[in-house]
Amino acid sequence: MTPSYSKEYYRVLGLEAAKSKVPAEEVRKAYRHALLSAHPDKAKKEGGGKLAGGNKGPQKEGYTIDDVKEAFAVLGDKEERGKYDRWLAVQPSERSGQSALTADFVLGLEVLDLADFEGVEEEGSMLWTRGCRCGDDEGFRITEEELEGAVGRGEKEVLVGCLGCSLWVRVGFEVEEG
Repeated sequence: MTPSYSKEYYRVLGLEAAKSKVPAEEVRKAYRHALLSAHPDKAKKEGGGKLAGGNKGPQKEGYTIDDVKEAFAVLGDKEERGKYDRWLAVQPSERSGQSALTADFVLGLEVLDLADFEGVEEEGSMLWTRGCRCGDDEGFRITEEELEGAVGRGEKEVLVGCLGCSLWVRVGFEVEEG
């Protein structure tokens, strides 16, 4: 089963370095700092709810203690961190113009099935489309090549952005043999 993560965990812990190169001890220190920053009784606050001293802790980003614990559960385990780094390297799709996940947009995305899309053959290749609530009748478009790329990475879902607005959805699919 392909993992599906809900946050950019390096950001949650305040780590901006070369992701997988961050030593385990630095991850633990960042975790402790992030936990204190997110804790409503421990973080020293001044007017407006921001952390005193301009600290770049998770509270400023709006992360909760649960977010911090979730991030450490993934980044604090060598095997889980490797899986996460591989997953992170392919998020979001190439159409977004970004090479890596830069926000926590995955959390809360509507999950659809490829069967919810209309499939048509176009120039010898399959194309799946679905209307969006913005009114674009074919706002969500998935090409056969995008699905093949996901399969090649061992994934069973793709992230798709509407061509008519800023809405994104997660689309799950199964590979049929034959």
